[in-house]
Amino acid sequence: MSPRPDMPETLELSQAEQIGAAEYLLDLLSPEDRAAFLTRLAEAPALAQLVEDWAGDPAAMAEALEELPASDRLRRALLDRLRADDIAPRGLRGFIASLGIGELVIGTATAVALAFLAWEYGLMETPLSPGYEARLEAAGPAGETGYLIRFNPDTARLILTRDGPSAPQGAGHQLWLLAGDAVIPLLLWPEGETEQRLDLPAPVAALAPGATIAVTLEPLGGVLTQPQGPTLAEAELRVLPE
Repeated sequence: MSPRPDMPETLELSQAEQIGAAEYLLDLLSPEDRAAFLTRLAEAPALAQLVEDWAGDPAAMAEALEELPASDRLRRALLDRLRADDIAPRGLRGFIASLGIGELVIGTATAVALAFLAWEYGLMETPLSPGYEARLEAAGPAGETGYLIRFNPDTARLILTRDGPSAPQGAGHQLWLLAGDAVIPLLLWPEGETEQRLDLPAPVAALAPGATIAVTLEPLGGVLTQPQGPTLAEAELRVLPE
């Protein structure tokens, strides 16, 4: 990775310092680690400059972390920042422009940073592994509600869409992943929403292919361990046809 002309030379900083800078900016440090980092920050001008630059350009931080052994916790926090920050769409628009779609050419970022944004915003699908899909039809007093669940094993992401009325008043539709003896709550469907995206932890993602997705009727607020209400529908996550 070649440093940008307006970025500090990060090669003089250790990997631990660079990861510490990201964790500091994303507020992931414990009080003790934060105090130690602030002490180091006051002693190291290059580290202070890196923090200042990354604070205004999380896409550059995403690019740098692609080459560092960052934790899943750090990557998830960075993803949340990219989704919430106005800077993220800049890279997204740059990626769209690189495909010749529209005329929103707002600078350029490196291929790694654009690919990171593209993956996380769902603009690209992986060709490496087959996708999986389950369709559920849950009948209720207000009519039938359909759920479509797609799973990408290479990104460990579930994309869930709903079509139809919400649960009866005072109750909610809760979705579960069932694999062998494992009963894993996925989410209580938010009122008024039609799509949800879930990034599964690695142990759960490993169970997902071929697992069963179920929707149950639960009290408002949902339940944490085992379904308490009736199962309205269930279906297996099957490989999508090519």
